[in-house]
Amino acid sequence: MLVVIWDFDGVIFDSMHLKCEGFKTLFKRHAKTSQEALKAFEDYHYTSGGIGRAEKITYFYNHILKQPLKAAQIEALVDEFGQIITKDLFSREHLNQDVLNFIKAHYQNCTFHIASAALHSELQILCEFLGLLPYFKSIEGSPPSKAKVLANLKTAYAYTSQEMLLIGDSKSDYESTRVNNISFLGYNSAFLQDMLPQAYITSFQGLDLKTLATKAGSNQF
Repeated sequence: MLVVIWDFDGVIFDSMHLKCEGFKTLFKRHAKTSQEALKAFEDYHYTSGGIGRAEKITYFYNHILKQPLKAAQIEALVDEFGQIITKDLFSREHLNQDVLNFIKAHYQNCTFHIASAALHSELQILCEFLGLLPYFKSIEGSPPSKAKVLANLKTAYAYTSQEMLLIGDSKSDYESTRVNNISFLGYNSAFLQDMLPQAYITSFQGLDLKTLATKAGSNQF
């Protein structure tokens, strides 16, 4: 049986804009920052799906502001960021209905997991609120990294690389599959469509996922 690991934000759920605004609100509260710095972070944020909030906050301070913070400071900012976005995050309006309809139609014929860079505890609560729990064997957030989550799934469920597939929307998602020698299909990303035209989903309507996954696997290994 095909084992499909779904990225969450940008595939099943779309809150990238909401989170971007949340990060900018956070940074304005705690740093003397310019519009140029915020724009640089926005560009980084939208090209860095699959990366957790702690890493993104660290990137802003280390590489954009050049003002490194201690681990405890980063942890406090991560907690505050969660508080900023919580109210607007819990909404079914952010669900991708095409993807959700596909999942509902096929979850009994495939094994589905979620692997996300979102905070694990928050992701569990959000997926329960959205009514997604019945469709997935497990829902895994961060930490650890997505590459480690994939490795853990292989070990915990004794999956082989050949039966596993990740659907994601970022280069970091793709790279996590390379580390684990599993197939990858891109979605919702012009960058991935250019990089992997033979392993890219343009629409879930009428999609033959098993055929596309087999084709992707033969091209990637």
